[in-house]
Amino acid sequence: MRNRKNLLVLSLAACVLLIWGCSGNSGNQSDLAIKVQVEKVKPAEVNEELAYSGTIEESETIPLSFSSAGNVSQVLVSEGVMVTKGQLLATLNNATYQNNYAIMQATQQQAEDAYNRLTPMHKNGTLPEVKYVEVETGLQKAKAAAAIAKKSLDDCNLYATTDGYVGKRSIEPGSTAMPGFAAITIVKINKVFARVSVSENEIALMHKGQKATIKVGALGAATYGGAVEEIGVVADPMAHSYKIKIGVPNKDLRMKPGMICSASIESPGAVHGVVVSSTSVLVDESGKNFVYVVSAQNKAMRKHVVTGQLLNSGIEVLDGLQVNDAVVVAGQHKLVDNASVQIVN
Repeated sequence: MRNRKNLLVLSLAACVLLIWGCSGNSGNQSDLAIKVQVEKVKPAEVNEELAYSGTIEESETIPLSFSSAGNVSQVLVSEGVMVTKGQLLATLNNATYQNNYAIMQATQQQAEDAYNRLTPMHKNGTLPEVKYVEVETGLQKAKAAAAIAKKSLDDCNLYATTDGYVGKRSIEPGSTAMPGFAAITIVKINKVFARVSVSENEIALMHKGQKATIKVGALGAATYGGAVEEIGVVADPMAHSYKIKIGVPNKDLRMKPGMICSASIESPGAVHGVVVSSTSVLVDESGKNFVYVVSAQNKAMRKHVVTGQLLNSGIEVLDGLQVNDAVVVAGQHKLVDNASVQIVN
């Protein structure tokens, strides 16, 4: 009887040790599993966006200059003010041109008087034809000279040729204005351009009318919608990039030329395949790209992939993955093929 009790105690002790050992091994196996975070592979969006940085530019620049040389008498506008078409902006000292116009007017009156006196004689046949032609020609010359003098006098005034803002004022009262020298520059900013550089690898994806979103950091990251309007055809020889211009309505006139902006341009149909996080793609010893995919048995499987473009949402994968594959995005640097993992996200 006593032997049976001893045997029962030994059996119970053995069971306790066996259970403790199993639980201990289970805890060790859990501790050996590498903790990782995963993301599901997602299909590429139909409209991916290409991101660039650029500068805001005015839609039109109109340099205005005096047609005649002279000393500036007065400047009636300053930089940044709004002007309307036909508004007087600046004047030259016109004393010389005023006197010259007075002389030409007097000459014209003299020629008109001679013409009026001799016309009846020509009709009566008492004035030779050659003399009448001479008087008539003299009158025409006098009128032309007076018109030229009037034009020179009028050119002493500089008027706005369009509505806009004074972008630059290059003259001051007392300075000398020269023909062809931009005295005042008018800019139009009701519509502006975002000018960005596009690499030669992506210029083929650009076309006129492509939608874009512009963000201006100086305006609190305000966003504006626009479209591609101009695409350069000559590349920068140093950067191997092309200039494109995105037209953006500027109704509130907050965007000013020179502001730094970022542009996101839609590129429909440019992406094929699936997209994964950029942190998930690694490079093996042979230079090939690969990712770790977690299987249903919580094993990390190395898969080689063929990558495409770098997108805002990740990296395009052309081959090697399928939608909804669980790709490791954190902790992958600790993994080896077929390692046990524990998903923690």
